[in-house]
Amino acid sequence: MSSPSAPDGPVFTAPHVAPPVGTLLAPVPTKRRGRPLGTWALLLALIAGVLASAVAGFVAFRIARGAGPGLLAAGPSTIDLRVLSPVRDLVLVGEVTFWTATVIGVTAVAMGIVATVRGSARGAGIAAIVIGVLGPVLYGIFVALALVGGIATLPGGTGVAV
Repeated sequence: MSSPSAPDGPVFTAPHVAPPVGTLLAPVPTKRRGRPLGTWALLLALIAGVLASAVAGFVAFRIARGAGPGLLAAGPSTIDLRVLSPVRDLVLVGEVTFWTATVIGVTAVAMGIVATVRGSARGAGIAAIVIGVLGPVLYGIFVALALVGGIATLPGGTGVAV
């Protein structure tokens, strides 16, 4: 057998050469898999907080325009829900939008909390929590402004006719 230190002999080396002294050995970088939980939570929060609020605002404006004369004729203590009869389909759309946004918003907040705890798209998870919590406030503001705007633009009312 020959040895690597033999003069004029063949030199055999191992397939992997040892690194020089003082070299820091790092593990092989692993490819990080995608963790879309926070992104999905953010998408659901945007649907519940922004899209559902916009739909509810549009529907509330149409409800106020359709039921406005009956609402204006009634006093604050004598509201009769029969004035909503001409716009009952829009009232149903508004109610379905409310409950759908509620379920999607609660789901988005829960998914955002899980994503934040697990570190799965943490920034998107935090944004989903914030949007999911502020979504009902935005929803209420949109509906209130749309109702006031719808009543204010009634023809023959005290508002601006459009």
